[in-house]
Amino acid sequence: MKRELINVNDARLLVWELTESIEILNEQLNLIESDIVEFNKIVSEKRKLEFLGIRVALKTLLGKEIQIEYDGEGKPHLADKSYHISVSHSNRWISVMAHPSRKVGVDIECPTDKVQKLYKRFLCETEQKELSDGKDIRQLLLAWSAKEALYKIIGKEAIDFANQLRIFPFEVKSSGEMKGQHIPSKLNYQLFYHQSEEYTLVYCLA
Repeated sequence: MKRELINVNDARLLVWELTESIEILNEQLNLIESDIVEFNKIVSEKRKLEFLGIRVALKTLLGKEIQIEYDGEGKPHLADKSYHISVSHSNRWISVMAHPSRKVGVDIECPTDKVQKLYKRFLCETEQKELSDGKDIRQLLLAWSAKEALYKIIGKEAIDFANQLRIFPFEVKSSGEMKGQHIPSKLNYQLFYHQSEEYTLVYCLA
């Protein structure tokens, strides 16, 4: 089990390699009836683990168990509205982020070369040229994660990654910062990243 707590500008971020069983995770929660009903509808063991893992991770991050609700776009929020939250999962990895007053967005991705086949769908032609023309997988993964993180903050007004979101040129390191823009509103965002052999993580505070 690997867990890392990251603090940035009063936000809390937990990255967790989920190796526990469904039974062990379930023992750490007191699910309300509606959550139990929802959980029992899930067929996939992987999805069951994610369902429980995200709730245990949030409980770990916030020090208490709070019910998660979802809005019309499927975006999660806490029932008591005590924190803005964002969650992400990829393979065995989970990331959860929370801030008491600012919107947050986080995305975690495990290494994959599929991004080289898809990058033209989420990067405009200018971005493609500026970001290695698809040659640097690490850079492409960071750009994809950055746009996912921004989408989680902005919502449906950023659903067209190639035309509504812009990632400016950046240097690929193990950790660093990136700049992004929501093109229709011309709002700029600062993003932070960490990248290892195990995962790519990008997060943002709005």
